[in-house]
Amino acid sequence: MPVTAASKLCLWRDSVLYLGDSFDPETHSHHAVQCCIALEGNLRIRWPGVESWQSCRAAVIGANVSHSIANPDGPLCLLYLEKTSNNFRSIMDYHCVTFGCDIRAEPLVLRQPVSTDILDTLRAARLAQVTPQRAEDLKQTCLQLFHGNIAEPLPLDSRIAKILVHLHQDPGTSFTGSELADIACLSPSRMQHLFKQQIGIPVRKYILWTRLRHVLELALGGTSLTSSSHQSGFSDSAHFSRTFRSMFGLAPSLLLTANTGLTPVFCG
Repeated sequence: MPVTAASKLCLWRDSVLYLGDSFDPETHSHHAVQCCIALEGNLRIRWPGVESWQSCRAAVIGANVSHSIANPDGPLCLLYLEKTSNNFRSIMDYHCVTFGCDIRAEPLVLRQPVSTDILDTLRAARLAQVTPQRAEDLKQTCLQLFHGNIAEPLPLDSRIAKILVHLHQDPGTSFTGSELADIACLSPSRMQHLFKQQIGIPVRKYILWTRLRHVLELALGGTSLTSSSHQSGFSDSAHFSRTFRSMFGLAPSLLLTANTGLTPVFCG
């Protein structure tokens, strides 16, 4: 019996990887950076000021850039990154892209062919079980294509490790910067600098990504969306839905509906 390809959603506390069919190509924008790869055929992208659809195999869409994107030829791969992350900055540095006020007005379209090895690796993931380690390998494959930072992570500083324990144990708790600094026995400014250096994104952004991930983990596990939102630090499910849409440009219902056939993988 042939194996049916299934959409995969891999969630970290600083990024998200989606492998599957295109969403509705309505014009939208979102806070997260979106690295896009057509697994078959070509992507079609359009943004304000461009009358016709632009065709390419891969693209990087910056934070808050209004756009439409689809792949009429088949599935695609989307890697969402925090705009203040070291990974995104390394991609932009490689492509010699500078930002005014941290905003690029149009997508970075990559028209060169995508390696067959990379495409085969991503396509195969839709047909196989994806473990957290396999998901990490897939993310590194995507970063390699876009020339993101794929260096080995620094050994985790024990002071930052203490902060992570508190953030992971109770994502719904609202820690102040001073409280987190006290946990690490550092000054607030030193804590923020060391956290970004070690984790790759600012601590406040990390907390937001962690909370969004926690809601999905609870909701996909059977907890009501209202309860999942409360337990993750959101005032209600509407607050979570607005924040999720602002971050990713999608309604969370697209992922939480029972008949989506989506396989979630929670990593790290």
